[in-house]
Amino acid sequence: MLQDHGLLGPWRVSISGPIRHRLVTVILLGVVTSALSLIALVRVISLSTGQRVDRGRAGVQTEIARLAADATRPDALAESPRSGLVGMRGGYVRVSGAEPGGAVTVPAPPGLPADWRTAVDAAIAGAARHGQRTLAETTLPVGTLVIAAQPAPPAGLAWVGYLIPPPVWLRTWQIIVVALAFATALLATTAVSAVITVQRGASALNAALDGLATDLETQIPRPRLRELNVVADGIARLARNLARSREIQGELGRELALKDRLAALGRVAAGVAHEVRNPLASIKLRLDLAAAAGTALPPAVEEAIAHASREITRLDRLVADLLVVASPGIGPRQAVALGALVHSRVDAAAPWCQARDVHIQTSGDVAAPIDADSMARALDNLLRNAVEASPAGATVGVTVREVGEVVSVSVEDQGPGVPDDRASELFEPFFTTKPDGTGLGLAICRAIARAHGGDVTYQRRAGTTCMELTISRAASPGPERDRSRRRGFASEEAVT
Repeated sequence: MLQDHGLLGPWRVSISGPIRHRLVTVILLGVVTSALSLIALVRVISLSTGQRVDRGRAGVQTEIARLAADATRPDALAESPRSGLVGMRGGYVRVSGAEPGGAVTVPAPPGLPADWRTAVDAAIAGAARHGQRTLAETTLPVGTLVIAAQPAPPAGLAWVGYLIPPPVWLRTWQIIVVALAFATALLATTAVSAVITVQRGASALNAALDGLATDLETQIPRPRLRELNVVADGIARLARNLARSREIQGELGRELALKDRLAALGRVAAGVAHEVRNPLASIKLRLDLAAAAGTALPPAVEEAIAHASREITRLDRLVADLLVVASPGIGPRQAVALGALVHSRVDAAAPWCQARDVHIQTSGDVAAPIDADSMARALDNLLRNAVEASPAGATVGVTVREVGEVVSVSVEDQGPGVPDDRASELFEPFFTTKPDGTGLGLAICRAIARAHGGDVTYQRRAGTTCMELTISRAASPGPERDRSRRRGFASEEAVT
């Protein structure tokens, strides 16, 4: 099939190395860029938050140092400490068991928020237990709490707490980070999906190409990617064109084989005509002379002479038919009304049609340049075949019409036609479905039609057999040959 001729076998639709590398590079660059941007944003947010915590821690340490220094004043416990940072809380407390290593009892500082209580108690207890400054950080739902506690004799213990709320822009940046992470994942997913889609489409087209290598009717898939879809359309058009070319190739091969057979038949016919016709003519002449000698012959002898003469005529006509098929030369072409010619051939066949109870109906009339004798012979063969194929009481239709530069004569009958598997052999010499047929009638018709620039075709439609003989009005006449060498002394009776 096609794979043997190399038409589709080596083709492949795939992603080449450079394209694949570029796609992978684009994917990697996109993912890396998005990841770096995401890391940078997270780092910026972390640094900004860390700086705020560092500033809060520094403020707390400064404030706890100030409170520890102010504790030496006699009125330190009587005054409420004041802080320079908004939202900072602090003060002094006296604890029980404040010796290092002992148990510590921490009184609750007044006005302390509930969520601060645990962190403040832990920081004060740690400072009392260790006898030094304690600094602690606790993450609360509303921010980061920085707590510092330090011994401050004689006042007791000083403590400072500062809540560092998250920045107002943090929520916005968190949304941006999430969106960037989602975009990164979407980019990677889309890129991988695109590569997989292209690869699957290419694999499907490759499978279709492998199928087309042996069967041009293979279904071409429709990839989702538009570019590959265009390629699939091109492959489908190519397959249709190749199928059509294969059909044309088959037709040309059959015609070439037919021409080769006709050429061989022509050589055989020429030899037969030379070697057989002259002896046949001599034998017939002697038989005719014997019959016309005036001497009374026995009836059996006269019948034998008549029978031999008829057989010689039939043999001569068979040789003439072979010459027509092998070398379809025609006589001078003149403008003839085909409708009138068809009527004349129908009238000539009328007695035979009546005997078979078949009617012939004609219509149309077109003038065309033809050789009336050879065309009459072709029409006789078509009419005879149609009448013989028709059942009793049927009607054979003959239509003459003009289509552009072509004149058509259609002969339709209600016969069974020929088997479908043998229709291609219909016009080959010696092909016949009749017990007594020679198989040269339709071959002669086609040879005469082609000599006139036309053809004869066979169609079977809706229970009707249609034989259509066409003649080209624009075609120049072919070489006109002397038909006397072909006709000899044969009668003009149609051959079936």
